[in-house]
Amino acid sequence: MKNFISLILAIALIGCVKDKNAEQSISINYKFEITDSIRVNLLEELTLIDIEDGMFLAKKEGHSSYIIFDNTGNITSDIELKTNGPNAINMLYSAGFFEGKFTIMDLHRGLIQFSNDSEIINNIPIPEDYIYMHPYNRPAFKLGNKTAYYRPERDLKDWEDQEKFYQKYYNESLLEVIDPITKEVELKMEIPETSIYKDGDFHFLYHPKIIKKGKHWYLFLMAEMKFYIYEEQGEDLIFKESASLNVKDQIPFPKASFQNSPELFLKLEMVVPSMIEQLYVIKDKIILIYKKGATEKIVKNYDRENQVEWMDFLESFPKYAAVFDSDYQLLQDDIELPSGTISTPIVNKEGQIIIQKNQRLLGEEDWNTFYLLKLIDGNKTK
Repeated sequence: MKNFISLILAIALIGCVKDKNAEQSISINYKFEITDSIRVNLLEELTLIDIEDGMFLAKKEGHSSYIIFDNTGNITSDIELKTNGPNAINMLYSAGFFEGKFTIMDLHRGLIQFSNDSEIINNIPIPEDYIYMHPYNRPAFKLGNKTAYYRPERDLKDWEDQEKFYQKYYNESLLEVIDPITKEVELKMEIPETSIYKDGDFHFLYHPKIIKKGKHWYLFLMAEMKFYIYEEQGEDLIFKESASLNVKDQIPFPKASFQNSPELFLKLEMVVPSMIEQLYVIKDKIILIYKKGATEKIVKNYDRENQVEWMDFLESFPKYAAVFDSDYQLLQDDIELPSGTISTPIVNKEGQIIIQKNQRLLGEEDWNTFYLLKLIDGNKTK
């Protein structure tokens, strides 16, 4: 069980249309430059979660404390979720801004929205008896006049039969959509048939991450170095195409047959697979942040049982960026990001990506430092 928990921690850190870029990598001359930084004077380590109108949302250490700060690092709100009493939060699965308000998905009460003074101002219940397999990157999205959120699990009767459970799980839609007036619920966003999760083998959980930008929705899954593009049409999400990232020296995510599913976890003990960490939409470009992982030869030099050593190893992996154009053609990959930094899901209106100084690797300070990265075309600066 201890090894399994370490494995989960490692994973957390880390149609018929033919995939674009299946064999393509075009070298241009993009690079990232640090244009500015934000210093937040708080001793506790922060995890940056979301941005809305220039205001940043971050989680403190633990599960119930959040702050909102501006682009100067000034803390404007300190939100403490209640853990007991009539308004206690039972279990928080995701947090972020939704319709301009700090919002969470709770274990029993659905979507809950708060004022900047930690008071509950709205509750959007969802059908009961649900559970989430893991945290998600957003609590909710708008889809037309309805509210969409990651589909929770409601039927675990086949949990003991892992093959039966996962075969159904891999074929379920990713989003549940609720009508705010009728309270009717429907499912949206099916995983395309080109996904490896449809190949009949066992790949564990798919840990989906969805990014919405205007009428376009982007999806990537844990075991794949690719992303999917959907188009919002009314209250429907139509799958349009997918784009693959085939970088050199990447470590494919292992798989196993359903008849021998424990083999997957044995394989994951031996390597650290490549994984996409973030996807950003910046004007006419898509940027992916990813890690290439590590081979068995490298992994065997580190002790998974030693939590500090193993986490330092995982966090020391170089981070890279890949740039795609608006037609999802790869322009350049393997653009190295500043070492000793943590990626975040945040990009501001100026198209600057926000990354965080990793104090475990670069030395502890009494504050949190965030860097603003801008994508530069090196050919135009010569």
